[in-house]
Amino acid sequence: MEGSLSTRLGSFDVSLLVPQESSDWIRHCSKFLLKFVGNKEKTMKRIAQITDIHLMEEWSAKNGADTDTNLKLILQDVGARGIRDVIFTGDIGHPDAFERFFALLKDFHFIVIPGNHDKFADIKPHYHPAYLSTKNEMFHSEEDVYFKYIFLDSSSDSVGEAQLQWLANELITTKKVLLFIHHPVLQVLTAVDFKYPLLTRDAVKNVLVRSGRDVTVFSGHYHTDDFTKEENIMQYVTPAASVQMEKSPLEIVVHSRYYGYRIIELDGHTVRTEVVLNHGDRFDITVFRAG
Repeated sequence: MEGSLSTRLGSFDVSLLVPQESSDWIRHCSKFLLKFVGNKEKTMKRIAQITDIHLMEEWSAKNGADTDTNLKLILQDVGARGIRDVIFTGDIGHPDAFERFFALLKDFHFIVIPGNHDKFADIKPHYHPAYLSTKNEMFHSEEDVYFKYIFLDSSSDSVGEAQLQWLANELITTKKVLLFIHHPVLQVLTAVDFKYPLLTRDAVKNVLVRSGRDVTVFSGHYHTDDFTKEENIMQYVTPAASVQMEKSPLEIVVHSRYYGYRIIELDGHTVRTEVVLNHGDRFDITVFRAG
């Protein structure tokens, strides 16, 4: 005869079959194992970073992207993977698309920061986090047991002095820092970087370096995948949900051969991340990194 010990792991039921005649010690070890697995799941967090959807923009359609379909399919894939947390890092699209954009996100726990195509006045009627009641820029921070999450507003192509001072104060922490911003902070060898960089890149970088904290930056804007590390900063640039740009330092070349998003997995103090791309028929994990 066998008995069953069970626990819940994410969206799955996990069971161990233990013979009834097993010793108390074996049954105790089985219960401990299931408790350990359950507690492990509680310390793990998975986030989908989506960026640069450019909904209802003529530019996107002209370059072959069906952005409404792209976003719907991305969110379906995110949900199918059991991910409930979404961070959107800017460039929503045409102001007429904002109602549609936020309606599609309603079933997720989501955070939105603006890109250089977005205006605060267009976002505010549709997005009402508590911190925005006292601000006219979309920067704030949150934290959990292991990480501090910092969200910056670079919609003006820069990060102003007040925001830089706030950032320096927020970096006074003993936790690892995850920083979300539309524009990359570290240089990327691509034509977009040369033509449309973050204008205050050096100032932001200096604040991060002086903090002495390990900082992992997640950004968009360049419509490509990239990883760069300098000093205490690791930077991940995430492919666009709309169209991509070739990683060429000479000229901007746009294509719509694929689109995608990034999964960020936090397990204790460990950060792992993978890029998920759709080349036309399904989503595949194509790049995995641990940091």
